Amino acid sequence: MLPLGSIRLATPLLLAPVAGYCDRPFRLLCRELGGVGLTSTALLNGRALLGADPACLADLDPACLADLDPACLADLDPACLADVDPAAESDRPLCVQLYGRADDPLPEAARRAAERGAAVIDINMGCPADKIINARGGATLLRDPESAVTLARRVVRAVEPARVPVTVKLRLGWDERHVVAPRLAADLEQAGVAGVIVHGRTAVQRFRGRVDRAGIAQVVEAVQSIPVIGNGDIRTPEDVKEMMDATGCAGVMIGRGALRAPWLFSQTEQLLRTGRPGVEPTRAEKLRIILRHLDLLLEHAGEAAAVHCLNRRISWYGRTMGHIKPLKEAVRLARTSEEIRAVLEEWIAGPPAPAAVCA
Repeated sequence: MLPLGSIRLATPLLLAPVAGYCDRPFRLLCRELGGVGLTSTALLNGRALLGADPACLADLDPACLADLDPACLADLDPACLADVDPAAESDRPLCVQLYGRADDPLPEAARRAAERGAAVIDINMGCPADKIINARGGATLLRDPESAVTLARRVVRAVEPARVPVTVKLRLGWDERHVVAPRLAADLEQAGVAGVIVHGRTAVQRFRGRVDRAGIAQVVEAVQSIPVIGNGDIRTPEDVKEMMDATGCAGVMIGRGALRAPWLFSQTEQLLRTGRPGVEPTRAEKLRIILRHLDLLLEHAGEAAAVHCLNRRISWYGRTMGHIKPLKEAVRLARTSEEIRAVLEEWIAGPPAPAAVCA
């Protein structure tokens, strides 16, 4: 278990809030496969949340629409926003990740999210995406640590009556000349945050180069009692164990590695508990997992969103299944969920025989 303020996570493994990918259907899929301690919404803009933007509120309410890619939203029935989703309780505990400028109303947005059932509030101070940087949120806060700490303190105070813990997601710094994470993490602890998540790269690096585990270890050494959660370059259960052993971090957040292998959490939890990782699913089992993802997408997002999602996600899944180019192409080009289902079921029964070549 991993203590995080007033709550206890069942495992020290967290699903990263990858925008456009870790929506509610995928979070539920990871939870069903096991091993996940906490999931999170993708970044939600504080002002949009307070403005009752349905695309944001849907992921907080027990409604059947999650935080899907905006391209999917136009084809969805707005009436489903009001429908109660009986599966929503399955996506608990849920962290709501907020971003915005230091002077944005994030405390008020955090309070709104807590009222809607958020178990954890996370302030993003590490996203290097242009959209977030241009809005002076995310990693830009690393360039003004004093304002970042002030913002965190205001958010902590806003949700303190609800006893909702606040975490902060960081990178090591804006660039290699301005590594601020260790000092900033210590100051954030004094401001009352319950934990910090550290991606071991700078904002300028984005996802280039290797994660600096020594940099994460310096953050672990800088804080007194709050957990530090490491993040970056996690593809296997062994990567998690090595991250924890090398840095002393209390938990690990997994992002891109989970997109191609949502069973990674279950495998890793078994490794941490028994010393041996869980067994790799067979190809047929992986295809059944993709089928389950399809069903969850249809249930929570609808036909158009389900097809759009698996058209692009099949390439991620395919990276774990060897030579399946015909399957990937068939799913990528499918225009209905039934076409996708038929392809997956055909391959579960066995790869189709190659077409005969006429002499």
